[in-house]
Amino acid sequence: MPKKLLIIFALLVMVYISYPQDVLLNFKKYNSHTKTSSTLYPVSLAAAIGLYLLNPILIYDNKKLFMGITKEVSVGFGYFGEHRFGIEYSFIVSGQIRHHFRAGYKYDYLLSSLAPSNSLQGTGVVSPGAGYFSDFDKQGVFSEISAGYSLRNHKLLIYPHIKLRHTFMFEKDKSDITDFSFGFIFGFANPFIDLKIRRNN
Repeated sequence: MPKKLLIIFALLVMVYISYPQDVLLNFKKYNSHTKTSSTLYPVSLAAAIGLYLLNPILIYDNKKLFMGITKEVSVGFGYFGEHRFGIEYSFIVSGQIRHHFRAGYKYDYLLSSLAPSNSLQGTGVVSPGAGYFSDFDKQGVFSEISAGYSLRNHKLLIYPHIKLRHTFMFEKDKSDITDFSFGFIFGFANPFIDLKIRRNN
């Protein structure tokens, strides 16, 4: 039962941090006079930081389910870093410890128009991607789709998301892998270019 409550709480936190900032600010002002909001906010913040550092991952491999933690860091290019190259490491507990490494390309479809600005702006995002997989025993290629709400400008990305992925192994005797994860992707954008984008007004 505690595990189920923990999962539900984590999902609620993901929804909480995925709302646009102005909605959250209005919500906080409306509830600022209550004790509940004053205690809920630090707890939510602590849970969000935990998800930011360590993202849970559920893996279906060879007709068995395994759990682990994963983390992705990306470098983006384009006006708002929409073209991203990411590396991801996953620590999997499956009777014995396993290590998954992935490197790939993702494209962020921004669901609302962002005006040029050096400040962080929020928008819904859907991100298809593909890349290379290795666990030192088998290699393959993967396709993935992720969705969430990103805060970004021309240099920085903070992307709470959920991700579904399938990995096809090169060797026929090795089973394919399907995984589901959620949490934060952290990224940099345009490391070699200083766009200095500004609003017109």
